[in-house]
Order: sequence, then C-alpha cells, then structure tokens
Amino acid sequence: MVSKMQLHAVGEACPGYTYAGSEDFESLEEGKEPVSCENCIHWVRGRCTIDMFDKVLSSLDQT
Repeated sequence: MVSKMQLHAVGEACPGYTYAGSEDFESLEEGKEPVSCENCIHWVRGRCTIDMFDKVLSSLDQT
C-alpha cells in the first residue's frame, strides 16, 4: 500500500508531474492542495499511467 507521504514525495520529485486541477496552480495559497501523485493527470485509479511512480520512488530511497 502506498502512503500519502510517498505520494507527496514522488509528486514533488517526478519529472512527469502535471497538476490535474485548475490552471491557476501557481497561485494556490498555503494550506491548499499540495503536490501529490493523487492530483496529477497521470494518476488514474491508484496507478501512474506513465509508469514513473516506482522509478521515482526507488530513486528517492537511494538518497
């Protein structure tokens, strides 16, 4: 099972991350939705459709 912390860390480090919400992501105020795989356009039904999750997670574990 993937934790919320992992989803956040991978989202922050993923070169393929693309926010799935409004186009005004840059102006989100503190306390709003953080970067996470869960709000990426490539995260569908609990999986990364561009197969980056495991690759990015492994690279984080090595640092």
